[in-house]
Amino acid sequence: MFLLAGVLSLFAAAPAVAQSGDQDAGRWWALTVGSGSTRFTCDLCTPERDSGPWAGLAVGASASEAVKVGVEGGFWTHLDDNDREWVYRAGVVAHVYPKTGSGLHLIGGGGWSAFRAGDFRYDAGRLTVGLGWDLPLTPGWMVGNSIVLDAASFGSLKNEQTTVDRDVGVSVLRLGVFLKHR
Repeated sequence: MFLLAGVLSLFAAAPAVAQSGDQDAGRWWALTVGSGSTRFTCDLCTPERDSGPWAGLAVGASASEAVKVGVEGGFWTHLDDNDREWVYRAGVVAHVYPKTGSGLHLIGGGGWSAFRAGDFRYDAGRLTVGLGWDLPLTPGWMVGNSIVLDAASFGSLKNEQTTVDRDVGVSVLRLGVFLKHR
């Protein structure tokens, strides 16, 4: 649902902005890599955070000079003993620039998160909040950094088809560096 809304807003925003003659109009994309920390919240869960690398890709369009919207996807991974853990995410994202000419932007969005580790799985809706900073590299290209929190709640942790626990929350705190083109 969130992904469909994001795709529709992406295609709806670009032509409207392009017709307005805004020089900042058009499509953008960003590739981000970094380190993330994941924590489960449930009755059976341990309170520790597991750290590991993450990567993501976002593509979008300018809704206005101050708002960029798009769709994004990515993953986080961690090796726990001999078991590989994964958190996948997909959804919509918005970058809001509160001050014209500044690289500082607010990041918000929503979508889906999925955890996979052996026979264990978890799927739930998520919200995303964060901050980023763009630094001009060359015309049309930027580098930058971001700190983002993905929070998913009210999902069920399952072992194959058996529900292990209900109302489970998963949070991923992501620190990243990105290459952006617009």
